[in-house]
Amino acid sequence: MLLCNPFGEEAARAHRMLRVLATQLERAGYAALRFDYSGTGDSLGDSGAATVDAWVGDIALAADRLRAASGAARLAVVGLRFGATLAMLAGARGALRPRHLVLWDPIIDGAAYLRELIEQHRSYMREEMGDGWIDRLAIASDGTPAEALGTPIGAALGQQIAAIDLAALAPGAEQITVLTTRMTAGVDRLRPRLPAWTRWLDMAESPAWNAEAALNAMTVPMDIVRALVARIEEVSP
Repeated sequence: MLLCNPFGEEAARAHRMLRVLATQLERAGYAALRFDYSGTGDSLGDSGAATVDAWVGDIALAADRLRAASGAARLAVVGLRFGATLAMLAGARGALRPRHLVLWDPIIDGAAYLRELIEQHRSYMREEMGDGWIDRLAIASDGTPAEALGTPIGAALGQQIAAIDLAALAPGAEQITVLTTRMTAGVDRLRPRLPAWTRWLDMAESPAWNAEAALNAMTVPMDIVRALVARIEEVSP
């Protein structure tokens, strides 16, 4: 079981939750690996020089390390938000072919995601700084913000994110599960493009792991964790 982090601030907020998920998977008998993409977290690299291509390569490398350490022949990948997007890109590009690909609230439209990051950044700063806050977020002509809540977004990374459209890709996995907690236009476009045998798990986001209150309280949505483990056991008992 390879677990792929989301991007930026969401990776920090998801840290405990993914650790709990890894622990539950290990208790169920699976070898689980969490890792940081190059230039993020505890991994080496220049965060300002990060690219989608490099992170897809990191997923393939992590998968190789997991297979070598565990001796397991079959691989399942769980990705959360942008981690789900990167995992599907890795499968579509042939960087790996997982037995089971689990996409948890994947980012489907890269350009829309950049706009979402801009709004999240501004909303957070407005709330934290109050009426005196002056918006100095630099945004390139192609719509790429210079940062998202402290995480730099270089020109190459922004361009590669903007070009992503999961609905136009073949997932490259034997089994696919998509867990959604929100209905979006992207999800509506993705649903008919995936194979008919894809399993869709539509669940309420309760409690919301990505909320500011959840960050401070280290909230873990155990209903979702249990649903993911149960689905993984169903596919690979």
